[in-house]
Amino acid sequence: MNKQSIQKERLLELTGPFAARQPGTHCLDTPLPRLKVWSSTQPTPPTPILFQPMFYAVLRGTKVLTLGANRFELSAGECAATSFGLPFSGQLENASLASPYVALSLDLDVELLVEAMLNMPKAEDRWVCSAAAGRLEGSVGDAFIRLASLLAAPDDRAMLGRAYEYELYYRLLQSPMGDTLRQLGQRDSRSRRIKTAADWLCSNVDKPLVISELAARVGMSLTSFHRHFKAVTGYSPLAFQRRMRLIEARQLLFAGGLTVSRIAYMVGYVSPSQFSREYKTMFGIPPAADLAR
Repeated sequence: MNKQSIQKERLLELTGPFAARQPGTHCLDTPLPRLKVWSSTQPTPPTPILFQPMFYAVLRGTKVLTLGANRFELSAGECAATSFGLPFSGQLENASLASPYVALSLDLDVELLVEAMLNMPKAEDRWVCSAAAGRLEGSVGDAFIRLASLLAAPDDRAMLGRAYEYELYYRLLQSPMGDTLRQLGQRDSRSRRIKTAADWLCSNVDKPLVISELAARVGMSLTSFHRHFKAVTGYSPLAFQRRMRLIEARQLLFAGGLTVSRIAYMVGYVSPSQFSREYKTMFGIPPAADLAR
Protein backbone atom coordinates (compact mmCIF):
# COMPACT_ATOMS: atom_id res chain seq x y z
CA MET A 1 0.00 0.00 0.00
CA ASN A 2 1.49 3.35 -1.05
CA LYS A 3 1.61 6.39 1.20
CA GLN A 4 -1.37 8.07 -0.45
CA SER A 5 -3.54 5.00 0.18
CA ILE A 6 -2.35 4.89 3.78
CA GLN A 7 -3.28 8.56 4.24
CA LYS A 8 -6.74 7.97 2.74
CA GLU A 9 -7.39 4.93 4.93
CA ARG A 10 -6.28 6.84 8.02
CA LEU A 11 -8.74 9.64 7.24
CA LEU A 12 -11.54 7.10 6.72
CA GLU A 13 -10.68 5.58 10.09
CA LEU A 14 -10.74 8.97 11.83
CA THR A 15 -14.04 10.06 10.27
CA GLY A 16 -15.78 6.68 10.56
CA PRO A 17 -17.42 7.41 13.93
CA PHE A 18 -19.02 10.57 12.49
CA ALA A 19 -20.34 9.14 9.21
CA ALA A 20 -24.08 8.53 8.89
CA ARG A 21 -25.20 4.92 9.38
CA GLN A 22 -28.59 5.17 7.68
CA PRO A 23 -29.28 5.07 3.92
CA GLY A 24 -29.43 8.31 1.95
CA THR A 25 -27.23 11.35 1.51
CA HIS A 26 -26.03 13.17 4.62
CA CYS A 27 -23.82 16.02 5.79
CA LEU A 28 -22.78 15.82 9.45
CA ASP A 29 -20.97 18.30 11.63
CA THR A 30 -17.95 17.18 13.66
CA PRO A 31 -16.45 18.50 16.91
CA LEU A 32 -13.91 20.43 14.84
CA PRO A 33 -15.18 23.86 13.74
CA ARG A 34 -16.19 23.96 10.06
CA LEU A 35 -15.14 20.34 9.39
CA LYS A 36 -17.97 18.21 8.00
CA VAL A 37 -18.35 14.59 6.93
CA TRP A 38 -20.36 13.85 3.79
CA SER A 39 -21.74 10.39 3.06
CA SER A 40 -24.16 8.81 0.61
CA THR A 41 -25.35 5.28 -0.04
CA GLN A 42 -26.63 6.13 -3.53
CA PRO A 43 -25.55 8.04 -6.63
CA THR A 44 -27.13 11.46 -7.12
CA PRO A 45 -28.07 13.42 -10.25
CA PRO A 46 -26.32 16.72 -11.03
CA THR A 47 -27.48 19.15 -8.34
CA PRO A 48 -26.80 22.90 -8.35
CA ILE A 49 -25.05 24.01 -5.16
CA LEU A 50 -23.18 27.05 -3.89
CA PHE A 51 -19.67 26.55 -2.52
CA GLN A 52 -18.15 29.11 -0.18
CA PRO A 53 -14.34 29.11 0.32
CA MET A 54 -13.72 25.45 1.06
CA PHE A 55 -11.28 22.55 1.01
CA TYR A 56 -12.92 19.27 -0.01
CA ALA A 57 -11.42 15.76 -0.03
CA VAL A 58 -13.00 12.58 -1.39
CA LEU A 59 -12.17 9.46 0.62
CA ARG A 60 -14.44 6.92 -1.11
CA GLY A 61 -16.45 7.07 -4.33
CA THR A 62 -16.46 9.82 -6.96
CA LYS A 63 -17.80 13.37 -7.05
CA VAL A 64 -18.13 15.33 -10.28
CA LEU A 65 -18.12 19.13 -9.91
CA THR A 66 -19.06 21.29 -12.89
CA LEU A 67 -18.29 25.01 -12.84
CA GLY A 68 -19.36 26.50 -16.15
CA ALA A 69 -16.99 25.05 -18.73
CA ASN A 70 -14.75 23.56 -16.02
CA ARG A 71 -15.29 19.96 -14.91
CA PHE A 72 -13.57 18.32 -11.93
CA GLU A 73 -13.93 14.57 -11.42
CA LEU A 74 -12.73 13.81 -7.90
CA SER A 75 -12.08 10.17 -7.11
CA ALA A 76 -10.98 8.72 -3.78
CA GLY A 77 -7.72 10.36 -2.73
CA GLU A 78 -8.34 13.58 -4.65
CA CYS A 79 -9.29 17.02 -3.36
CA ALA A 80 -10.38 20.48 -4.45
CA ALA A 81 -10.32 24.04 -3.11
CA THR A 82 -12.45 27.09 -3.90
CA SER A 83 -11.54 30.68 -3.17
CA PHE A 84 -14.97 32.33 -3.08
CA GLY A 85 -18.67 31.59 -3.34
CA LEU A 86 -19.39 29.90 -6.66
CA PRO A 87 -22.41 28.14 -8.19
CA PHE A 88 -21.46 24.54 -8.96
CA SER A 89 -23.28 21.48 -10.16
CA GLY A 90 -22.37 18.44 -8.03
CA GLN A 91 -23.01 14.79 -8.79
CA LEU A 92 -22.09 11.67 -6.80
CA GLU A 93 -21.01 8.48 -8.55
CA ASN A 94 -19.92 5.04 -7.33
CA ALA A 95 -21.98 5.13 -4.11
CA SER A 96 -23.88 2.15 -2.70
CA LEU A 97 -24.99 0.59 0.58
CA ALA A 98 -22.03 -1.76 0.41
CA SER A 99 -19.54 1.02 -0.36
CA PRO A 100 -20.90 4.46 0.65
CA TYR A 101 -19.47 7.67 -0.70
CA VAL A 102 -17.43 9.48 1.98
CA ALA A 103 -15.83 12.92 1.85
CA LEU A 104 -14.55 15.61 4.19
CA SER A 105 -15.03 19.35 3.77
CA LEU A 106 -13.45 22.23 5.66
CA ASP A 107 -14.97 25.69 5.36
CA LEU A 108 -11.90 27.90 5.18
CA ASP A 109 -11.00 30.34 7.92
CA VAL A 110 -10.13 33.14 5.51
CA GLU A 111 -8.36 35.29 8.11
CA LEU A 112 -6.10 32.40 9.13
CA LEU A 113 -5.37 31.48 5.51
CA VAL A 114 -4.47 35.09 4.67
CA GLU A 115 -2.22 35.19 7.75
CA ALA A 116 -0.36 32.15 6.44
CA MET A 117 -0.15 33.69 2.97
CA LEU A 118 1.28 36.97 4.29
CA ASN A 119 3.96 35.08 6.19
CA MET A 120 5.13 33.36 2.99
CA PRO A 121 7.20 34.86 0.16
CA LYS A 122 5.01 36.96 -2.14
CA ALA A 123 3.87 35.02 -5.21
CA GLU A 124 3.08 36.39 -8.65
CA ASP A 125 -0.57 37.26 -9.26
CA ARG A 126 -1.93 34.89 -11.94
CA TRP A 127 -5.27 34.57 -13.68
CA VAL A 128 -6.57 31.19 -12.52
CA CYS A 129 -9.97 29.62 -12.00
CA SER A 130 -11.38 30.15 -8.52
CA ALA A 131 -11.60 26.37 -8.11
CA ALA A 132 -8.69 23.95 -8.35
CA ALA A 133 -8.20 20.22 -7.84
CA GLY A 134 -5.26 18.11 -6.76
CA ARG A 135 -4.14 14.91 -5.08
CA LEU A 136 -4.58 14.37 -1.36
CA GLU A 137 -1.01 13.29 -0.82
CA GLY A 138 2.36 14.30 0.55
CA SER A 139 2.55 17.22 2.95
CA VAL A 140 -1.07 18.26 2.26
CA GLY A 141 -2.31 14.78 3.19
CA ASP A 142 -0.10 14.65 6.29
CA ALA A 143 -1.33 18.07 7.49
CA PHE A 144 -4.97 17.11 6.92
CA ILE A 145 -4.50 13.90 8.91
CA ARG A 146 -3.02 15.85 11.81
CA LEU A 147 -6.04 18.16 11.80
CA ALA A 148 -8.52 15.28 11.53
CA SER A 149 -6.69 13.37 14.29
CA LEU A 150 -8.10 15.94 16.74
CA LEU A 151 -11.51 14.29 16.24
CA ALA A 152 -10.19 11.48 18.43
CA ALA A 153 -8.34 13.78 20.85
CA PRO A 154 -10.85 16.15 22.50
CA ASP A 155 -8.30 17.36 25.06
CA ASP A 156 -5.98 18.57 22.29
CA ARG A 157 -8.49 20.46 20.13
CA ALA A 158 -8.34 23.83 21.87
CA MET A 159 -4.53 23.82 22.05
CA LEU A 160 -3.66 22.42 18.62
CA GLY A 161 -6.65 23.05 16.36
CA ARG A 162 -5.57 26.47 15.12
CA ALA A 163 -1.93 25.38 14.68
CA TYR A 164 -2.86 22.28 12.65
CA GLU A 165 -5.28 24.25 10.50
CA TYR A 166 -2.61 26.90 9.88
CA GLU A 167 -0.22 24.13 8.79
CA LEU A 168 -2.83 22.78 6.37
CA TYR A 169 -3.27 26.22 4.79
CA TYR A 170 0.49 26.62 4.51
CA ARG A 171 0.77 23.29 2.69
CA LEU A 172 -2.19 24.07 0.41
CA LEU A 173 -0.64 27.42 -0.51
CA GLN A 174 2.54 25.56 -1.47
CA SER A 175 0.58 23.09 -3.60
CA PRO A 176 -0.76 23.48 -7.18
CA MET A 177 -3.97 24.77 -5.56
CA GLY A 178 -2.08 27.69 -4.01
CA ASP A 179 -2.69 30.16 -6.85
CA THR A 180 -6.45 29.71 -6.44
CA LEU A 181 -6.36 30.16 -2.66
CA ARG A 182 -4.13 33.23 -2.89
CA GLN A 183 -7.06 35.02 -4.54
CA LEU A 184 -8.51 35.36 -1.03
CA GLY A 185 -5.74 37.65 0.15
CA GLN A 186 -4.70 39.65 -2.90
CA ARG A 187 -6.44 42.89 -2.00
CA ASP A 188 -5.56 44.88 -5.13
CA SER A 189 -5.13 42.05 -7.60
CA ARG A 190 -7.03 41.53 -10.84
CA SER A 191 -8.59 38.36 -9.43
CA ARG A 192 -9.80 40.35 -6.45
CA ARG A 193 -11.63 42.67 -8.83
CA ILE A 194 -13.46 39.69 -10.30
CA LYS A 195 -14.33 38.52 -6.78
CA THR A 196 -15.72 41.98 -6.02
CA ALA A 197 -17.91 41.76 -9.12
CA ALA A 198 -19.06 38.22 -8.27
CA ASP A 199 -19.86 39.27 -4.70
CA TRP A 200 -21.94 42.17 -6.04
CA LEU A 201 -23.90 39.78 -8.27
CA CYS A 202 -24.50 37.43 -5.32
CA SER A 203 -25.78 40.28 -3.16
CA ASN A 204 -27.90 41.92 -5.87
CA VAL A 205 -29.59 39.04 -7.65
CA ASP A 206 -32.79 41.07 -8.05
CA LYS A 207 -31.13 44.00 -9.82
CA PRO A 208 -30.79 44.41 -13.61
CA LEU A 209 -27.27 43.69 -14.83
CA VAL A 210 -25.56 46.30 -16.98
CA ILE A 211 -22.21 44.65 -17.64
CA SER A 212 -20.45 47.85 -18.70
CA GLU A 213 -21.41 49.47 -15.40
CA LEU A 214 -20.22 46.46 -13.38
CA ALA A 215 -16.92 46.45 -15.29
CA ALA A 216 -16.48 50.15 -14.52
CA ARG A 217 -17.35 49.51 -10.86
CA VAL A 218 -14.33 47.21 -10.52
CA GLY A 219 -12.04 49.33 -12.71
CA MET A 220 -11.79 47.09 -15.78
CA SER A 221 -12.49 47.56 -19.47
CA LEU A 222 -15.56 45.76 -20.80
CA THR A 223 -13.52 43.37 -22.98
CA SER A 224 -11.07 42.50 -20.21
CA PHE A 225 -13.87 42.09 -17.68
CA HIS A 226 -15.80 39.63 -19.89
CA ARG A 227 -12.75 37.52 -20.62
CA HIS A 228 -11.36 37.36 -17.11
CA PHE A 229 -14.70 36.93 -15.34
CA LYS A 230 -15.25 33.71 -17.26
CA ALA A 231 -11.64 32.59 -16.72
CA VAL A 232 -11.96 32.98 -12.94
CA THR A 233 -15.58 31.91 -12.30
CA GLY A 234 -16.26 29.56 -15.21
CA TYR A 235 -19.33 31.60 -16.27
CA SER A 236 -20.15 34.70 -18.25
CA PRO A 237 -21.50 37.48 -15.99
CA LEU A 238 -25.07 36.90 -17.26
CA ALA A 239 -24.87 33.13 -16.74
CA PHE A 240 -23.41 33.66 -13.25
CA GLN A 241 -26.25 36.01 -12.32
CA ARG A 242 -28.86 33.59 -13.68
CA ARG A 243 -27.53 30.68 -11.61
CA MET A 244 -27.34 32.82 -8.48
CA ARG A 245 -30.93 34.00 -9.01
CA LEU A 246 -32.18 30.44 -9.36
CA ILE A 247 -30.26 29.18 -6.32
CA GLU A 248 -31.67 32.07 -4.26
CA ALA A 249 -35.15 31.30 -5.64
CA ARG A 250 -34.93 27.69 -4.54
CA GLN A 251 -33.93 28.72 -1.04
CA LEU A 252 -36.95 31.04 -0.88
CA LEU A 253 -39.15 28.27 -2.25
CA PHE A 254 -38.04 25.83 0.44
CA ALA A 255 -38.53 28.44 3.17
CA GLY A 256 -42.25 28.45 2.33
CA GLY A 257 -44.91 31.13 2.54
CA LEU A 258 -44.39 32.61 -0.94
CA THR A 259 -45.94 31.92 -4.33
CA VAL A 260 -43.86 30.99 -7.34
CA SER A 261 -44.71 34.27 -9.07
CA ARG A 262 -43.74 36.30 -6.01
CA ILE A 263 -40.39 34.52 -5.80
CA ALA A 264 -39.76 35.10 -9.52
CA TYR A 265 -40.15 38.86 -9.06
CA MET A 266 -38.11 38.87 -5.84
CA VAL A 267 -35.05 37.42 -7.58
CA GLY A 268 -35.25 39.80 -10.52
CA TYR A 269 -37.36 38.06 -13.17
CA VAL A 270 -39.96 40.16 -15.00
CA SER A 271 -41.65 37.05 -16.44
CA PRO A 272 -42.77 34.19 -14.13
CA SER A 273 -43.06 31.91 -17.16
CA GLN A 274 -39.42 32.52 -18.10
CA PHE A 275 -38.47 31.92 -14.46
CA SER A 276 -40.31 28.58 -14.49
CA ARG A 277 -38.60 27.49 -17.72
CA GLU A 278 -35.12 28.35 -16.48
CA TYR A 279 -35.81 26.83 -13.04
CA LYS A 280 -36.83 23.52 -14.66
CA THR A 281 -33.76 23.56 -16.90
CA MET A 282 -31.47 24.00 -13.90
CA PHE A 283 -33.16 21.80 -11.29
CA GLY A 284 -35.01 19.30 -13.50
CA ILE A 285 -38.42 20.08 -12.01
CA PRO A 286 -40.78 23.09 -12.35
CA PRO A 287 -40.86 25.43 -9.33
CA ALA A 288 -44.55 24.72 -8.67
CA ALA A 289 -43.84 20.99 -8.48
CA ASP A 290 -40.77 21.63 -6.30
CA LEU A 291 -42.93 23.74 -3.98
CA ALA A 292 -45.56 21.00 -3.70
CA ARG A 293 -42.87 18.42 -2.99
